[in-house]
Amino acid sequence: MNHNIYSIGTGCGWLDLTSSRYPKNMALNTSYESLSLANHDFSFSFYKEVDKTDEGNIFFSPFSIHVIMFMASMGAASKTFDEMINTIHLNETTHSMEGYRKLLEDLLSDNDSLKLATGMFVDKTFKVKKSFVENSMKYLKSSMEKLNFKNEPKEQRRYLNNWILSKTNKKIKDLFPQGSITNDTSLMLANAVHFQGTWIYSFNDAVDDLFYVTLSNKVPVKMMNLVDDLQYFHDNDLKFAALELPYDHYAFNMIILLPDDKDGLKDLENNFSKINLNDISNKMSKYDVTVKLPRFKLEQSLQLKDILSNLGCPTMFTEAANFSNIVERGELYVRQVAHKAYVHVNEKGTEGAAVNGFNAVVRTMPDKLSKVYFVADHPFFFSIVSKTKTILFMGRLSNPLK
Repeated sequence: MNHNIYSIGTGCGWLDLTSSRYPKNMALNTSYESLSLANHDFSFSFYKEVDKTDEGNIFFSPFSIHVIMFMASMGAASKTFDEMINTIHLNETTHSMEGYRKLLEDLLSDNDSLKLATGMFVDKTFKVKKSFVENSMKYLKSSMEKLNFKNEPKEQRRYLNNWILSKTNKKIKDLFPQGSITNDTSLMLANAVHFQGTWIYSFNDAVDDLFYVTLSNKVPVKMMNLVDDLQYFHDNDLKFAALELPYDHYAFNMIILLPDDKDGLKDLENNFSKINLNDISNKMSKYDVTVKLPRFKLEQSLQLKDILSNLGCPTMFTEAANFSNIVERGELYVRQVAHKAYVHVNEKGTEGAAVNGFNAVVRTMPDKLSKVYFVADHPFFFSIVSKTKTILFMGRLSNPLK
């Protein structure tokens, strides 16, 4: 009988932690660059796939998706392994367990803005290879628990939902829907991510304004206002403006790409192949920017089976899947991959003395900076990026009221 490996959380990512095929002398900075590039390219390919079936708001965590697939793929082999690598834009020579471990440490150390939880939950009657468990714990900071899926699937579903709730500041609820865990569930890989940062530069209290969902459809919003020296860039060819808004401690930035035309987001999305967020950041210069940005709160759930299959790894969802590095005997396949992500954007910023003092340094000689206006009163693309250039979240705001 085939067992189900129900991989749930935010995404997909692979690295064979048991093989010896990786160069032992790979420099850590090279690994970082490879992971950053893979994260960037996977983020945009995933966005395009979601865009095919979703015309409204989009929000997801490509990084978290990368982590959960990375973890599941540790146990993959042959065709399953190859497909998962290609899907997340890595190859055999760009994998680095140590690089991934260091990336997680840098993202999560000394910063309360990002909450990332990864766990392995195994039925008491199911035997998982020791090497898979040890590598998941060592390199991906996963926890591991034995549960009674076979006899108590409903109780275990409630337990897992409460586990996710506790790991995300009670923001992500009911990740596991009814029927998602059954008595034939053998192994559950769970991953949840939550981000809530405070701005370095505080916005003024929001005021009533309008947001153009389309040229003929305006909706009322609370528009935040800010005037400060910020990193800004305008692309005259692709007709969009880019703005960088830093969060506390400069550990993360929100990068917003705002089309010049109120109905220009689709044209911008069609040109994503020409866009690299790292290049845009490098082209930015400091301007005296007047910013108008709506308050918004997004929470989105996605079932990833079709998305990941279309991106290049369908085999893992079939009985032909090879997860022989997870289990000694029996067959495993992925029944479903689910993702849920949350973000809340408002005008509140950090009021600590150190931050205010730093602001005073940044604001030197404001009169010499060119003045620009960044009025986000129509659909835009945004991402939250770490100082290591890892895209944590990505999305678009088409309608702040939905």
